[in-house]
Amino acid sequence: MSEDHKNRIKLALGRGRYYDRLLPKESTGKGKRKSKPRAKDPAEWTERQIQAAVAIVLDKLNLVWFHVPNEGKRNVIAGNRLKAQGLKAGVPDLIIASPAPNFPDARGVGIELKRSKGGRVSERQRDWLYKLDKECGWYTIVCEGYDATLATLEGLGFLTPGEKNGR
Repeated sequence: MSEDHKNRIKLALGRGRYYDRLLPKESTGKGKRKSKPRAKDPAEWTERQIQAAVAIVLDKLNLVWFHVPNEGKRNVIAGNRLKAQGLKAGVPDLIIASPAPNFPDARGVGIELKRSKGGRVSERQRDWLYKLDKECGWYTIVCEGYDATLATLEGLGFLTPGEKNGR
């Protein structure tokens, strides 16, 4: 589309603000965020990366489990809707309903995932872990990193010693 043609259309539309939004932006090379490359070492993974890797393992083990998507920023309306539907802050990242072979008395398992370096447990998360453990009879734990999570699954009896991928 020629510049002359663009200018004629802008004049026809008035100030041209609406039309400007429809035109493809000229690339200046500025303003684009470069995504952070994924760390190859599990010790440097983010909580989201750990969650995704553990989800694969839990699925391969055919466990009954789920994740409550509490993380992320939402606008006020979406946040209020979710609260009205029962979303609770601080719920553990992984809820495993399958009975743990090494802990048959536990009614369920709640795992709060944190990254190996710099992960902190919030007050609300501590409250949930305490309530599930002491008041509901669940096994709860905070796992710092992917390897710690696999070690926990091994300790619970879901994985055999040395098994890494849930096969």
